[in-house]
Amino acid sequence: MKTKAGVILLLLSIILVLSVCPEKGSSSLTVELTVKKEFDEENRLKFTGTTNLPNEMELVLSVTGEDEYSAQANVQVNNGMIESDWISNNGEGLVPGMYSLRITSQAAMIQPDSVQNVIGKKGENLEGEFILSEETLGKMIKYTYAFSVDKSLTATTESETIWDEVNGYLATGQYTLLKEFIDKLQTPSQDLQMMYHLSMYHIYDQAGEEEKALDSLYSIPKGYTGRNEDLINYYKYLNEFYEGESPFSFNDYVVLYRKNRITSDSFAYYKTESVQTSNTHKSDADTVYKYIMQEFDVLTDYGNNYVPEIHDPIVLEKASKHFGMPVSEVDEIFMARAMQLP
Repeated sequence: MKTKAGVILLLLSIILVLSVCPEKGSSSLTVELTVKKEFDEENRLKFTGTTNLPNEMELVLSVTGEDEYSAQANVQVNNGMIESDWISNNGEGLVPGMYSLRITSQAAMIQPDSVQNVIGKKGENLEGEFILSEETLGKMIKYTYAFSVDKSLTATTESETIWDEVNGYLATGQYTLLKEFIDKLQTPSQDLQMMYHLSMYHIYDQAGEEEKALDSLYSIPKGYTGRNEDLINYYKYLNEFYEGESPFSFNDYVVLYRKNRITSDSFAYYKTESVQTSNTHKSDADTVYKYIMQEFDVLTDYGNNYVPEIHDPIVLEKASKHFGMPVSEVDEIFMARAMQLP
């Protein structure tokens, strides 16, 4: 009986030891993923990228776009790199227009054993902005990237007039107008698409739809380095460390965290130039304001028939054409002067 009891105690001890030992690969992995696109001379598309996901992890690239176009490619991580085959439209190049790339992973349970050892049996070790949790399948990768295909096979280069309009809307918080402005552009560049996501972040945030707001903000890739990347990183920083609160301004962020690093493509550069311009042309602002008020008086019979939704856009558009200025700048001048009135 003592021998039998001893065997039972030994088995119980082994079970207890096994139950408290951590599983192999239980440390978390904050996923990093950066993707670039390239076109060949026939306008076929290929994606390459870098990641810290484990070797042989299987990913699925899905592309959707113009005329209900869709394509899919399977890739494997190889020494921190991913690369797709050339993606076409029935053998032809992709037609110009707006497209979206979505990268997802196969469920952890059907990934190779070597991958499961790192990410976990249900992907439980995966962390970061590119992670989607499913109740049945566990954690998986979800990465989205919007881009455009241009007729000339090169990225669209917008005029500075367009960017003055965009930055004017951003500076004055007119995010709905910014969204509508970008919607009207036929082939907005990748940079403008990122501004579209930024506008939707603010629109959803102002409507109290926090989840949709964050989805829009983090639709902008982590490694984005285009126009206004300083403004995008400012809002991401606030959400990651202050849950969206604003303990300091964008200008403070540029000074404290970017060490006043300002380039011609940064939003901080636009703001600096705007201040200098406004200081130089105060008399011009007075002229614009007087013109707007005169037009309002004529159009609305000195305010007797004033309907903001109808008359504001008409007058601002007339002033924009008259002075050769973006609508957003005209509106900014008018609002600033109106606020100064007693």
